[in-house]
Amino acid sequence: MVVYIMRHGQTVWNAKGITQGRSQNRLSKLGKAQVEEVAKKFKQGDVDIIITSPLMRTMQTANIVNKVLKAKIVRDKKLIEIDNGVLTGRAKETLTEEEKRLKKENPHLLKMESVQDVVDRVRDFSGFLLSNFYDKKVLVVTHDIVAFILEKILLKDEKYVLNYYDIHEGKYDNAEIRKFTLD
Repeated sequence: MVVYIMRHGQTVWNAKGITQGRSQNRLSKLGKAQVEEVAKKFKQGDVDIIITSPLMRTMQTANIVNKVLKAKIVRDKKLIEIDNGVLTGRAKETLTEEEKRLKKENPHLLKMESVQDVVDRVRDFSGFLLSNFYDKKVLVVTHDIVAFILEKILLKDEKYVLNYYDIHEGKYDNAEIRKFTLD
């Protein structure tokens, strides 16, 4: 099985450092250009199916890449971005130290989804992926935290995944794509 994991292209809110969460933001001009550059690396037939988060920025990303791939696109809610609760729409630089602490230690007080909640649904998605597409080439279009967690689950390397907010290496840049060949 071949799995490509891709983060959506840059949005206007990414460029401004605003917490997006599950908001329906569009790709910026740069974001569209980033995705078009990635699409050039593919040819029709390289991917059998594209599975994407249902948010607008990931759908736009999948559609741009699919101009080359011509594959079936399927939306899956398990790939949706972490719910950032009351922090959605806030500039990251305006978060208080208390909000940053709660984000890590008790996100439910901010009406946020916890990293463990994301791990649980991404683990469910990986089981679905492996049991239904084991003989396929799949492009998964999603968000940074979901991409990072999915990669770690597929590689059976989950030891640091719950410390996502403390990890700086291995995260996905906008429009970054990584390829995994699984046995």
